[in-house]
Amino acid sequence: MLNEAINHYNGALATAYNRIDILEAEVTRLWGELTRLPGGNIASKAKVPEPPTFAGSENKMHLHDWLSQIALYCSASGITVDDQKIMCTLTRLRAPASTYMKSYYDKVQAGQGIGPWGDFAQELKNIYGQRDNKEGAKKELTALWVNKDLAKKNFIKYAEQYRMLARIVNYSDKVHINKMKEVIPDKLQNVLVIYEITNQCPKTWDNYLKLLTQAYKALHPDKAQGIIFGPEANGEKSRGKKDLDAMEIDEIQKKEGKNL
Repeated sequence: MLNEAINHYNGALATAYNRIDILEAEVTRLWGELTRLPGGNIASKAKVPEPPTFAGSENKMHLHDWLSQIALYCSASGITVDDQKIMCTLTRLRAPASTYMKSYYDKVQAGQGIGPWGDFAQELKNIYGQRDNKEGAKKELTALWVNKDLAKKNFIKYAEQYRMLARIVNYSDKVHINKMKEVIPDKLQNVLVIYEITNQCPKTWDNYLKLLTQAYKALHPDKAQGIIFGPEANGEKSRGKKDLDAMEIDEIQKKEGKNL
């Protein structure tokens, strides 16, 4: 009788220990899955600070460096799914950069899929990425000088592209202002009349561009929020006459100083 009781309890203890081993293994497995979930790697996340915000043309950090910090943070935090990486990045965008990516915010609010990370990053690079090549910037600026379609359709986008390029090529204020006058829509031209006749027009190209942008937003409040990306960003239309391009102006300014 005693032997039977001992055998019974030994069997019960063996079963209990076996169940404990199974539970420990299951806990280990579940913890491993948890740390692989977006934002689940709490220990690693604490070691990598959140990346700074990115505002676009006003940002001191280059887009390439900023995206590298985003990638590092997402990797350390276990954020590997494209949708989660994009949403993490969207939280770090500030205007005007956030305005250009409004379509992604809209998709998030609607509960829609927001596409692959590569497409998202490329849209940012289309505006802010290719800005270290000075000769390339001159060519892009030349295209903007004649791109009346973009200036009319979405001057906010036009202005942001112009601002990025103008800070690289470093032409005189007079050159930039004259070129902007030639491409801006008629409604903006009309807004400038009162400033011109009262001699209150900004003398620097960046303040001039700010005035145009503010006027455009007042005239088109709907377009001040929604930004549409498209191939027209690099389009070029002829005005029926030869126009000085950025390369030619660069040579002229070298010969005559920057009084042009």
